[in-house]
Amino acid sequence: MTKTVSTRTEKASPVSLPSKSQKTDNYVPVPLQYHELTATRRLAYRKFEGTEEPTIFYIPGFFSTMDLNKVVILEKYARANGFSNLRYDQECSGKSTGDQQTIEFEHWFEDAMVMLDTHTTGPVIVVASSLGCWIATLLAQRRPDRILGMIFLAPGFNCLWTGYWYHYNLLPPDMKERVDNGEEQIKIKMKYGGWGILRKDFCERTLEFEVDFDKPVEVNCPVRIIHGIRDHDVPHEFCLMAMEKFTTKDIDVIYRKMGDHRLMSPMDVNLISYEVERLIKHCNALKRGERAAPPLTSKL
Repeated sequence: MTKTVSTRTEKASPVSLPSKSQKTDNYVPVPLQYHELTATRRLAYRKFEGTEEPTIFYIPGFFSTMDLNKVVILEKYARANGFSNLRYDQECSGKSTGDQQTIEFEHWFEDAMVMLDTHTTGPVIVVASSLGCWIATLLAQRRPDRILGMIFLAPGFNCLWTGYWYHYNLLPPDMKERVDNGEEQIKIKMKYGGWGILRKDFCERTLEFEVDFDKPVEVNCPVRIIHGIRDHDVPHEFCLMAMEKFTTKDIDVIYRKMGDHRLMSPMDVNLISYEVERLIKHCNALKRGERAAPPLTSKL
């Protein structure tokens, strides 16, 4: 069993819940807390307790943190509308513990499971980015009764083993030899800062977690996918593969002509927040037995 240790390292001022037409001014993040997985493994997270369902739960991408603007916007939206919000740093990222020499994909999947099972109740809307969408897909298959809907941002399914060989083949011969002899590791420059290590053993062990797109993928909740055509890290065609193979019929794909892998421009973030609200309204309508949320109306 895991135990939770909550440590307040920041003091947050009281937050009121303004109406949807108001902005959340003077933003102060909710206190940083920690979940102790073992004596040496600890997850940093921020949880806002709202009064409305569902909880908005963010799953990060490859060595990414919970402090990106597109993630903070989700917390601001949740606080302004009374929803609970949960975001975290997976192991080896941000303020969580971890070592790139020993981290495993299995750890990241466990991180997401623990966050969902321990720090959320009731229905959950998952927002996931890049490799986090792969984790979210596995999560939806393990906890289908908890996941109300999902929003994927530039989904990177099954990307680590192929990614290893892509970066390996870019190396000069002398570097390949050092990597083969265990003298060097493949390092990739992270867009969020710093370097990420692609260990061959780490990437190879992700094969057992890969989603099998040769057959229907049991994901039955509504899914919304946003992907940038200018994404040079993950093929945007992955979205169409998911649309075809996911068993749900309730799935939309939005392509951003000028969007890249990060989807961090003001227009990207604006779209993400609108899609979160649209999906919440849609899922609530389904719970009421309706086929869809009512269309927008205007005063004539």
